[in-house]
Amino acid sequence: MSATMSLSSDNTALLPVALRDTALTISDLEGRDEHGSDSIDSLRDECKGQIARLKEELRARRLSSDEIDDAVYAQCALLDEAALRCLEGAARDEWEQKPLQLEAFHTNEAGEELIRRMEQRLRERRPAQSLFAIFAAVLDLGFKGRFALDGDDARMRLKRAIDERLGTSQDANDDGSVVIEAAVRLPWMRRISPLAGIALACAMIGMVWFGIDSWLDASVAHMVQKESR
Repeated sequence: MSATMSLSSDNTALLPVALRDTALTISDLEGRDEHGSDSIDSLRDECKGQIARLKEELRARRLSSDEIDDAVYAQCALLDEAALRCLEGAARDEWEQKPLQLEAFHTNEAGEELIRRMEQRLRERRPAQSLFAIFAAVLDLGFKGRFALDGDDARMRLKRAIDERLGTSQDANDDGSVVIEAAVRLPWMRRISPLAGIALACAMIGMVWFGIDSWLDASVAHMVQKESR
C-alpha cells in the first residue's frame, strides 16, 4: 500500500531536507493501517527529530530566529493537522491532548495563527525565500487551518500570493506539482541505510542495463546471420 503527497516542483530545491522528511511522514500517515504497529510515541519522536533537524538546517542557512520560529511553527501545524486527520480512537485523542505546537510553542491555535504568520510575511519586503518555500510546501501537503471553514478559494489565493513571491507561476489547468510517493515501510526496510539503498538501486540499474545490452547484441547477431544466408 502506498500514499502520495505533492510538492510544487519549482520549490523543492529551496526546501530543507527535514521538511522533505516531514512530507514522507505525512505520506506514511495517509497510508497508515488502523492497527499499524508504529506507536504514537515513535511517531512523536520521529516528528520531534524532524523539528530539531529543521532548526539546524535553517540556522546553517543563516535565517533569522523569527524566520526559523515561523518555519518550525508551520512544520508543527502541518504535522498536527495530519495526525488529527489520520489517527483514530485513543491515538487521535492522545495527540489532540498533546499536539506538537503545544509542546513547542505553548499554544494550540495553529489553524488561525499560521495563516496570520503567512499573511504577515507577505506584507514584508524581503523575507527569506526558504521560508516562503516552506509555507508553499505546507499548503501543498494539505494544511487547511481555518480554510477548512473559509473554503478552498481563500486557501488557493494565499498559495498564489506565496508562489508570486517565490517567482513561480502556474497554469490555470496545472497545479505544478511533483508527487512524493512513499510505500508503507516494512520492518526490514527501516534497517537499510541510505548508502545501502543507493548501492542497491545502482545494482538494479546495472542489471537492467546488462540485460538490455545482451538483448541488443543477440538481436544484431541474429540479423547478421539472416543477411549472410
